Amino acid sequence: MLMRIPEELIPLAVLGVGGFVLVVITIVHGFGLDMVIRRYKNRAEGLRKRGWHPHLAVFVFAGAILGLLFVHIVEICIWGAILWRSGLVSDYHVAVYFSANTYTTLGMGSMVLPHAWHELCPIIAISGLFTFAWTTSELFNIVGYQRELVSHLSARRKERRSSAGNH
Repeated sequence: MLMRIPEELIPLAVLGVGGFVLVVITIVHGFGLDMVIRRYKNRAEGLRKRGWHPHLAVFVFAGAILGLLFVHIVEICIWGAILWRSGLVSDYHVAVYFSANTYTTLGMGSMVLPHAWHELCPIIAISGLFTFAWTTSELFNIVGYQRELVSHLSARRKERRSSAGNH
């Protein structure tokens, strides 16, 4: 599909396609982060209400981390699907691997896009930089919530122990 665009229009196509997919990726990321944070807070609140052991909070935190990873994997797969379906990369698995290397700015893969489409690589990398920065800021918030949760659970556990010892 993209391979049929006239050579002189490819720079505009790169900006159009790249910019559009970057915006889509950012929107998907926002929805994904909202879901992960909402799920984390709901599970944390469940631990608070039940007064469970503070060590169990690590599983809620681990779930959030896995959720964040999943959001990024989905975004990498979206880039891979775009590259594959557009005909820029002939194999979906190779397209996802290339997308992962570019999105993470690791860049260690040996595969490259057709010469006229090279400029798409920095746009993929920029989408990764945007989303990783956003994830990092939300991860700081989650760590703060986690500390509050563990502190709260520890205090409640201490209260129950002291009240049980007074009876």
